Amino acid sequence: MKPASRPVRSNSYLRYGFILIAVLVVNTNLFSQTPSDSLMIRATVLDYLEGLEYNDTLRVTRALHPDLAKRVISQDKAGKDKLDNMSAATLIHYTKTFDYTQLYKKGVDPKATLKVDVDILDLSDGIATVKATQNKFAFFDYIHLGLLNGEWKIINVLWAWTP
Repeated sequence: MKPASRPVRSNSYLRYGFILIAVLVVNTNLFSQTPSDSLMIRATVLDYLEGLEYNDTLRVTRALHPDLAKRVISQDKAGKDKLDNMSAATLIHYTKTFDYTQLYKKGVDPKATLKVDVDILDLSDGIATVKATQNKFAFFDYIHLGLLNGEWKIINVLWAWTP
């Protein structure tokens, strides 16, 4: 008499193990970010934009990494596209000396409260990509931030004029 055959479970375990690993790999980004990261990123972007609005160099300085690269695509006198660059030091200097109301959209009430929309497009492994728009300035920013020593700092900004 033949012994009763036992169900083969190793294939089932292997299959479920593979599915579990796949789910964990796909969802790694979900587990690597926390609500506090999102709040700190938003606070950093607000320090940058509200700092410009109120000429607050302390807030702008706090938001920026010293090696910031702020860029815009513009045109030279011949009409060819070019890349203009600004460093953290230059932006901080302008925060002290420039009247940012000159960059308001047409018809904006200078006394209106600045409202900033911080859209976190991606966040993983200490790097965040954000699109920041607001109701007063005639520009928007794509911002890259990095988590350095527990603080989110703006490392790159690519901006454009609002259409």
